[in-house]
Amino acid sequence: MSPAKSSASVPPRRTDAVGGAQSIFRVLRILKYVGAAPARGVGLTDVVRDLGLTPPTAHRMLAALLQEGFLSLNPKLKTYSLGRESYILGLAAESRHGIKAIAESAVLRLAQSTGDTSFLSVRSGHEAVCVDRQTGDFPIKILTLEVGHRRPLGVGAGSLALLAFLTNDDIERVLARYDASAAPDLPSTDLLRADIAAARKNGYALNPGRIIPDMLGVGVPVFDREQHVVAALSVAAIRSRLSGARLQEVVAALQRASADLAADLAPRP
Repeated sequence: MSPAKSSASVPPRRTDAVGGAQSIFRVLRILKYVGAAPARGVGLTDVVRDLGLTPPTAHRMLAALLQEGFLSLNPKLKTYSLGRESYILGLAAESRHGIKAIAESAVLRLAQSTGDTSFLSVRSGHEAVCVDRQTGDFPIKILTLEVGHRRPLGVGAGSLALLAFLTNDDIERVLARYDASAAPDLPSTDLLRADIAAARKNGYALNPGRIIPDMLGVGVPVFDREQHVVAALSVAAIRSRLSGARLQEVVAALQRASADLAADLAPRP
């Protein structure tokens, strides 16, 4: 049986909204929230509870997004998912920021060589977004993260790799907005700082089973030619497959894949 845990990540609240733009920020938060939700979608009560909106406001905004095609409604479950217009916008963005297409073969090779689940994540503000996932041939699959799902930066191996190798100033800006009370399984800020220090010392990020106790994850950053972090590659597996000598083998495979991807992302002369 495959361990699995899916939950919609709640985008951080904006406290610096420009005057008159509150409704825009609310609509954008709804889109992010729905985009990070499980495949079955989210209901009106989920939006009200997790985004702190009143039922009339949430219903009005969901109806507007539905009318414009950015959301779709499952008539049986009464749940909302991303709609056709969101898909079209995603295609337009992919054509301009198409790291997934460039990295696809690297993510697949990682899954094939390790036998476990590999991920590609990118940063979106103070969150990490999974943009690709491939599974290996080991019978127990780690499917805790689906394509499109978001997590706070630092939570999970790939997300921690994105955070730990930013500049010190960028890390402090992220930590200033980090809210450990937003979900019961989030590490404290002090624990997150310790994770960052360990990742920098080791050269890779390790999730020691905080999301699911019997699952470990390991991730490395991907740098551009100016040494800015542009993505993270990670592998997740059951605990027995990511310990001792095999952990170092997986780290080495990740670092090779990261170097190859960095070279592929570098602009050609």
